[in-house]
Amino acid sequence: MRNSTASACWHLFVVTLRRQLISRQTLACVALTLLCALIVVAWSRQDDPTIKKLAEHVLVPTFIGFLIPIYAICYGASGIGGEREDQTLIYLLIVPIPRPLVYATKACAGLTLVAGWSAAIQTLLCRLAGEPGNRLFAIFLPAAVLGGLAYASLFLLVGAIFRHGTIISLVYWFFLEVLFGNLPGIVKRVSIAFYVRCMIYDAGAELELGPVSKVAREMFLPVTGSTALTALSAATIGLLLAGIFLFNQREFRDAS
Repeated sequence: MRNSTASACWHLFVVTLRRQLISRQTLACVALTLLCALIVVAWSRQDDPTIKKLAEHVLVPTFIGFLIPIYAICYGASGIGGEREDQTLIYLLIVPIPRPLVYATKACAGLTLVAGWSAAIQTLLCRLAGEPGNRLFAIFLPAAVLGGLAYASLFLLVGAIFRHGTIISLVYWFFLEVLFGNLPGIVKRVSIAFYVRCMIYDAGAELELGPVSKVAREMFLPVTGSTALTALSAATIGLLLAGIFLFNQREFRDAS
């Protein structure tokens, strides 16, 4: 019985990976990635391409603040939400796999894609940036991957709760991540991007990344890298557990 359940979960994982990878979401991700790659190439041709400028003027706003949330929306919100929109959720609910395992398997597929995209695209952008990018690679990688996992867990949960999860995820990203994330004070701490940036700034302290002056630090109010790591890890695990619980308890009246 255990072997058959494990085999069914593996089959669902592979099918989900293939379905999401060969999709319109992937085309959108590729197009936006190419746009950001062009921005990095244009930046690398300027007269003074310093590491600090690359991090704060290019990688943080375009890669951390834009691309990673988009990857998470594309592959996270569509994990369960895509099944509801395509009216195929009923098939997931009748497969001989416990509901918690269905959600966990879909989550594993979505998180794998988001983490893979985040690591691969960061490698590409850092290579295109030349030596400054190579020095920033190790600083950005842990924060980028962990931030992608936290975003994907959140948007997967949104897609499981709401019928139009992708639209709601975009609204959340615009208001809480973009608007609130740039407000002074502690309001920005409700955003995932804040903790991702704190990890980057802490790891890049020797390069003077992030707010340096006293006024800038009081406006940003960063937390330590270890605190940010703990917050992102706890958010990822908590959101996954919440999603498993809600997916198991919820009655999807629109599934048929």
